[in-house]
Amino acid sequence: MKSTIFALFTSLTLTLNAQVPNWTQYTCDANEYSMYKELSKGKAVLLSFANQWSPACDETASKTEALWQEMMSENVKVFGFLNEDADFNMADCDDADVWMTENGVTYPTFIYVEEVLNNYINKYTTNGVVNLPWLLLFFPDAENPANSTLAYSGNNVNEVNHILHDQWLQSVGLNQEHLQNPSVVKILDPLGRETSFKANTALIYVFSDGSTKKVFVAE
Repeated sequence: MKSTIFALFTSLTLTLNAQVPNWTQYTCDANEYSMYKELSKGKAVLLSFANQWSPACDETASKTEALWQEMMSENVKVFGFLNEDADFNMADCDDADVWMTENGVTYPTFIYVEEVLNNYINKYTTNGVVNLPWLLLFFPDAENPANSTLAYSGNNVNEVNHILHDQWLQSVGLNQEHLQNPSVVKILDPLGRETSFKANTALIYVFSDGSTKKVFVAE
């Protein structure tokens, strides 16, 4: 039985030179995906880390699937990372099949994800611990995927939904109008300091074409 990371995710720190960790993973039906490849296509990428034994992860998976079905035509990609099975062991393909069927998951889901999970924990937490389910939403920098922006970190699918509808869909509409691909390059607080998404807080989104947008999402 493996030890598992149990702790309440409490804070997020982004540094000016932070780079998004890359990964290349295969689904159980041998389809290959890469974080940087998806970001280079100009897609927003949502990562959903889960454990099979967790009812909270089941609920989040079902809600994430509904979001995926709604957003899959809007340059949004969702990936699932199943960490542990019902017995707290490393999940395998049989576990993934059961979990995906029970929760109606159709977005690409990977097993043997401990290294990827640890890389993101080390990058995006201050104390090296996180509670699953864990959702990470990235807005792309298509020219330099490593510099893509972390727009959300937490476990609330509703907040992810707000961000995608209030920010991402608007940016996609701007792309279509101007036939270009501006992406969010940073998020600033009212004092001009780089930060991450926070509900109930006035924020400034800076896009790759130099445009800015004031954002306030109430929760």
